[in-house]
Amino acid sequence: MGSESPHTLSTSEFSLWQKLVQLGANENTASVLICLHHHGAASSKDLQCHCNIRQPDVSLAISELRDMNLVHFSSRTESSRGRPAHIYRLRMSLEQSIQPFVNLAKKRANEILNDVESIRELVGQVETTQHQAFTAA
Repeated sequence: MGSESPHTLSTSEFSLWQKLVQLGANENTASVLICLHHHGAASSKDLQCHCNIRQPDVSLAISELRDMNLVHFSSRTESSRGRPAHIYRLRMSLEQSIQPFVNLAKKRANEILNDVESIRELVGQVETTQHQAFTAA
């Protein structure tokens, strides 16, 4: 999680980041999510600095969070040339924001458990077939 890891995040925030990544979240997406919770509303430039990740990685993380409907953005009103800067903020509490990641992990866990059960059934079929072939020979 770049320079923000243990230095500016609390131990529990860093542990949450690690667990989200272990559940399958992209490292940068987890970084941006926790950063938005920790620091509040932020621009892409702020997120780059706080999370120590490159702008394209911030954009990908924000895009993923927006696809999950976790982030709200508004335009910053500045009188400068170029594209307007966006300010990003979490739409809901941190607990609600991590729910899509938890749900996806639970879905994958259920798929694994179903695969384990299928393997058991197939092993039983193979053993029965093998036993019948052995006794018939």
